[in-house]
Amino acid sequence: MNRSIAAAMLTMTMGFGASACSVNSSSEFIEIDQSEIPFDLSAPETTTTTTTVPMATQTTVPGTIYELIDLYFIKNNQLLQVQLEIGAPTNPQTVFAALIAGLSDPAQFKVTTLLPANLTAIIDVQGGVANVNLQSGILDSLSPSQQRLAIAQISLTLTSQPGIGQVTFSVNGKSIGVPRGKGDIAAAGIPVAFDDYKMLITK
Repeated sequence: MNRSIAAAMLTMTMGFGASACSVNSSSEFIEIDQSEIPFDLSAPETTTTTTTVPMATQTTVPGTIYELIDLYFIKNNQLLQVQLEIGAPTNPQTVFAALIAGLSDPAQFKVTTLLPANLTAIIDVQGGVANVNLQSGILDSLSPSQQRLAIAQISLTLTSQPGIGQVTFSVNGKSIGVPRGKGDIAAAGIPVAFDDYKMLITK
């Protein structure tokens, strides 16, 4: 091939390649059709929110196995879920005892409790229903709104444990009625559940 012709062809080829790869120097905005955008690029961004459950700090004993449990305490007339590690194996009785004992530093979460430190009860679970047989009446000295929160503390805590879906209450073996979260009363012997008090839970 004649060298001058080959040189001319090479020049044309390079010119074409440069123009094919060049960026439009015009400042005009060219909108791209949505159908031509890959799905991953055109999809709207999504965000997820997570709720952090407070965990109470405690001194652990080396060599001891602990389990994480959910306890409910009062904050601004609502219930706050707090996680606490207690010695394993846990059971409804030890969980109830941990709730009564409360937190070593309740001011850390700005929480209180309406359950007196000397409150005792026998927790008996049958068929997923926990009966809380109180040794004294905790409702007698409380206002109606306080009664609701106190029962909610116990009910939410126990129904957060595996194998417990409902709770009934009794005093010295005699069934009693208790207030639900919305203010109505569950008659004596009628079980209450987590959903009966979930509207009282604060984030």
